[in-house]
Amino acid sequence: MKTRHKEMLKRGLIVVPVVCALIVVGVLKGSKKGPEKLPVTETSRNVRTLVIQPMDVIPRVVGYGVVEPDKVWQVVPQVSGRIILTSPVFGKGHFAGKGELFITLDPTDYELGVAQAEAEIRTIRAGIAEIDKQELNTERLLEIQHSLLVLKKKEMERNQTARKTRVISETVLDRARMDYQAQRIQVQDLENALNLIPTTRQSLESQLDLNRVRLVKARVDLDRTRIRVPFNCRITEILAEAGQYVQAGQILARADGTDRVEMTAQVALDKMTRLFPDADGPITSGGFDATDPVKLERLGKCLGLKVSVSLVNDGFDTKWDADFARAGATMDPQTRTMGIIVVVEKPYEKIIPGLRPALVRNMFCEVEITGPPLVQRIVIPRSALHEDTVYVVDPENRLVRRSVRVEFSQDDFYLLKSGLGHGEQIVVSDLTPAMDGMLLAPTEDKALDERLRTQACINTH
Repeated sequence: MKTRHKEMLKRGLIVVPVVCALIVVGVLKGSKKGPEKLPVTETSRNVRTLVIQPMDVIPRVVGYGVVEPDKVWQVVPQVSGRIILTSPVFGKGHFAGKGELFITLDPTDYELGVAQAEAEIRTIRAGIAEIDKQELNTERLLEIQHSLLVLKKKEMERNQTARKTRVISETVLDRARMDYQAQRIQVQDLENALNLIPTTRQSLESQLDLNRVRLVKARVDLDRTRIRVPFNCRITEILAEAGQYVQAGQILARADGTDRVEMTAQVALDKMTRLFPDADGPITSGGFDATDPVKLERLGKCLGLKVSVSLVNDGFDTKWDADFARAGATMDPQTRTMGIIVVVEKPYEKIIPGLRPALVRNMFCEVEITGPPLVQRIVIPRSALHEDTVYVVDPENRLVRRSVRVEFSQDDFYLLKSGLGHGEQIVVSDLTPAMDGMLLAPTEDKALDERLRTQACINTH
């Protein structure tokens, strides 16, 4: 009995905790509350925005090129000779002024040539004077001989009459006839001499003309022994020295003009059109073609394009005013760019050592060309354009995707043809993902707006 009683006690000890646990679970389950239902709310995205305000835009095109002198002087003598004198500026880097005597060659041979030509002319003139006197003397002598011929003829006629009456012999008559014929020969010789005088004079005059030409050439050659500077320039190379004998056609030195320099800036054709978007008139009738150098040059002059030049990566923050000169005659087949030639007048003026250098050959420069202002145009920053779409904030601060058309890009902005209007608000911050209708918390970026206006309206002149 005792053993059985112990087993029942053990079973009871096991059942009691289980029953208690079931009771506790039931109580807890009955007292548990359901999930609390909260009201539905929409989260807004913080974005930076820009309010569209039309502004004036100055279109700019930038190209790069190297400086080339407008004029280059190769010092080439036209005559041969020994260098006997050089200018004090006969040295690399020196400046030479227009008309300055640069090199003098030995003039001895050419002075002798001038003297010889002058002597030849004097000799020929003396010969002509002699011919003139000879002609005068011959004419006078011919008059006398004509008178004698008349007398001889009369004497012969008297003898012929006397012979008919047999007053004189046949011998006397023959002698009279011979005297008459001899006189005729003398007259004829004088007339022939007179006839030859004009030809002789013409020959001498031709020789005179020839020697005059030789004298001119001799004087020109003599003058060419003195080589003068044709324009203001700076000597870049010396290839001869004093005392050296040089040949005609030999290069003695080289110099670059200092009055103006040129740069050929390579510019993409599609960028050039932004400078003339509103050009109208006979020049652009039938449409403007930026590939036409003639129209480009005429438009550049009539629209008054402004140009500035600055050095690239040389540590100088310096600009020079330049002028649009002309368009290049050819197009680069690889880069598809056209050369725009600009000129800078007086590149050596206003030099400040260490701060403002002179524009010299082979300097690499940036050329900026600005066109006439485009009035009241719609401009957006690059960060606002996503392919051809702009994110617009509607009056309820929700996102609307808007397609736009771009006219051109410049610096950090795009100029639009269409798609946005005055007063609209656009998103300029990075928004990912961007879905139509999403709620936005816009904050106007006034610093970006100011920077955009500065870039659009800045004028380097």
